[in-house]
Amino acid sequence: MSKYHKLLLLTIALIIAAATIVWNVPMRRGLDLAGGIRVVLQAEEGSLVGADGKPLNTADKAKKMDAVIKVIRSRVKGLAGVAEPVVQRQGDDRVIVELPGLKDKKRALEDIQSTAQLEFYWLRDVESERNVSGKWEMLDPEVDAETGIDVYSFRNKATQEIIKGDTAVGQRRIVSEVINAYDPIKNPDGIKPMLTGDDLKPNAKGDLSNGTVPVISIEFNPKGTKIFRDFTRRHVGDITAILLGGKIITAPTVRVPITDGKAIIERFETLDDAQRRAEFLNAGALPVPLQIAQMDDIEATLGTETVNQALMAGILGLGLVLLFMLAYYRLPGLLANVALVIYALLTFGAYKAAGATMTLPGLAGFILSIGMAVDANILIFERLKEELKSGKTLRASIDTGFARAFTAIFDSNVCTAITCIILMWYGSGPVQSFAFTLLVGVAISMFSAITVTRTFLHLLVSQEWAQKPSLFGLGTSWFARTGRQLDIIGKRNYYFALSGLVILLGLIAYGVNWSATGSGLRPGIEFKPGTSIQMTFDRPVTLTEVTRIVSAEGVENTVQISGGKTAFVRTSLIPGETTKESLAWQDKVDGIQKALEKNIGPIKDVQTSTVGPVVSAELTKNAIIAVVLASIAIVIYLSFRFAIGGVANGVKYGTAAIVALIHDVLVTVGLFAALGYLLKWEVDTLFVTALLTIIGFSVHDSIVVFDRMRENLRHRLRGEDYEGLANRSILQTFARSINTTLTVVLTLAALTAFGGPIIRHFYIALLVGIISGTYSSIFNATPVLVVWEGIAARRKSGGRRTFEDKPLVAEERARNLRPVEEDKTAGNGSGVESEGQVAAARSPGRVKTKPKKKRRY
Repeated sequence: MSKYHKLLLLTIALIIAAATIVWNVPMRRGLDLAGGIRVVLQAEEGSLVGADGKPLNTADKAKKMDAVIKVIRSRVKGLAGVAEPVVQRQGDDRVIVELPGLKDKKRALEDIQSTAQLEFYWLRDVESERNVSGKWEMLDPEVDAETGIDVYSFRNKATQEIIKGDTAVGQRRIVSEVINAYDPIKNPDGIKPMLTGDDLKPNAKGDLSNGTVPVISIEFNPKGTKIFRDFTRRHVGDITAILLGGKIITAPTVRVPITDGKAIIERFETLDDAQRRAEFLNAGALPVPLQIAQMDDIEATLGTETVNQALMAGILGLGLVLLFMLAYYRLPGLLANVALVIYALLTFGAYKAAGATMTLPGLAGFILSIGMAVDANILIFERLKEELKSGKTLRASIDTGFARAFTAIFDSNVCTAITCIILMWYGSGPVQSFAFTLLVGVAISMFSAITVTRTFLHLLVSQEWAQKPSLFGLGTSWFARTGRQLDIIGKRNYYFALSGLVILLGLIAYGVNWSATGSGLRPGIEFKPGTSIQMTFDRPVTLTEVTRIVSAEGVENTVQISGGKTAFVRTSLIPGETTKESLAWQDKVDGIQKALEKNIGPIKDVQTSTVGPVVSAELTKNAIIAVVLASIAIVIYLSFRFAIGGVANGVKYGTAAIVALIHDVLVTVGLFAALGYLLKWEVDTLFVTALLTIIGFSVHDSIVVFDRMRENLRHRLRGEDYEGLANRSILQTFARSINTTLTVVLTLAALTAFGGPIIRHFYIALLVGIISGTYSSIFNATPVLVVWEGIAARRKSGGRRTFEDKPLVAEERARNLRPVEEDKTAGNGSGVESEGQVAAARSPGRVKTKPKKKRRY
């Protein structure tokens, strides 16, 4: 059995496994695609007070509730995986939490509400080895039959009264009477804990001690380490109580001084329970206790109609891509289409196996990974065509084509993976969802292109019918006849000027917006506070219907539907500080209600409240930091991978790729700034997702051109300067760049036209950025390298123009720019150098030729 037959069997096995997972494991979907639960949590009465017991003012309440939101975000991040939970403030004492469908809602809500305050107390009034005259006697803990957790009880030695910790009342009595930690509001003189969760490092970990006992391993920070060390040295033989959420979970006796600041907490029911508690400790304790004020099931935030439209448009776009690949690349295109279907199956199988939650940003990552999977096949097929034109056999052309395309595929995918890992580490919500799906997709695309497609091609080599040149699209294309006359590098200043003009116009629009509104881009409702209106209708309503009516009132809004008849309308309306502003706000709210009553019918149970922004400044800042770190990592990676002449020389390639990336971001941002000024378009979290997609595509595109330059630098034509080499590299990858972009544009065009109006701006942002990414990789990234190389060469020569910096004479440039098929002196008409040219390029000196014989007269 040959190697490729074995690979075919492996592929079939993976297909069966993936199909089994896809068929049997349901896909977890996010709020935007499938809905979930909406919970309103309210601070318990009397909890929003200061140290003096007096109610907090409005500003201090806001700070306290913002701290609550930060803790909840950290907790639900673990509950919802890579989904995008929504957490926002409502009024001055409530928090809205929206989570995608969960198997155990009760447990999730308990986890969110739990204060998870960790406290260490010295039981100074409890009898111990060191304190035999203690007032209280700690009884042997009893195991709770339902939870399996130890329940602690204490007996008053004087009255023989026993206080059991099996109820909430008993737990509170133990804390106040036995520990003497009175309520700080009612009795501020009560004993304070010697240590709390604030004295821990955020690295608590749930694990099994001795392989069987669930424990939490904790480590104190320097301050906590000193306190714990001093206490254990002075209190050997005393009992220490460890409380979590106001309940004693363990009460060990200090046996020896603990000086390293590390400890283990026992008495957990299961390993899962210990791990969840450890996550709570790392997230921090809730500053105030919360209670559930309201809970509803909600529909998909994008609306069922929009999700169905996007699905159908996506299928249409994918169909167009498959048709293009078949029409342009013939037999290899057909095999690539089969590999692409296999790729989609394997990818969704991996998503489901990993328990990923699919969201719209996640789908954006998947679409981008499809583009990269198609791009890998296009790279391989373009190389295959070059090798076939050079006269090689089909088998040899396949091997050489894959080998030469591999470095570009590998480097571009590694850079994408670096970006994804950093985005997952520093990002949150939609950023993590996008990064995770893209990372999985890129990894599988490497397998589908390099292994699956190659296996299919090799298995067809022995078939006589599969060796016809017409099946591989070897005819001369329009670009082969005309495109290779392009002098892109020679006219680079024109392309720089065009890019500069587009970016300048965008910056002007950005500045105009800034002066008018205080923001260069018009922030969407997710970035601003506003007003939430809850109402119930007499008949079922749709998200699209309510959104259309509210938008007609000139109010920015997002809508959620619960139970078919209840709507939550979040608007950008903000109550003013003056009476006039407040009346205007009330008129707007009343106008929305009247419009809905007029178009839909009677409304009841109307509730109005102010809400905070969904996307905090911290989340936005983290996303920006992640992109900056990813850019630095890409520069470092490319510096080593393209270190032809040294790492310092490789920095040029990484920097040029980042320059092209910045170009694409500025073009997209500038366009949306202009559209924001002219058409009042706003940006939201989907716009952030679009920018991340553009960044990934831009770097991927630039590396493909750089890879051809790296190869050509090793096989340089005699008499070819750097400009000529750069131009030749661009032209050799030009067809690939156009074809890859076309496949992605076909999908996005279908989504823009037929994917529904609610997220059309998202598709347009992607469309603009992808086109800009192709332009910058061809007309900006490589020309930047040429300019940089020219400056470096002049500095090296003391300002004199060197051979590297001097352009070719007209005849030589004309020869290099002429279509390769017509160039009889350049090689074999294949689009690649002949063996003689490669040998000449590799030779360190001049190519030796036979001396002419002297003519004898």
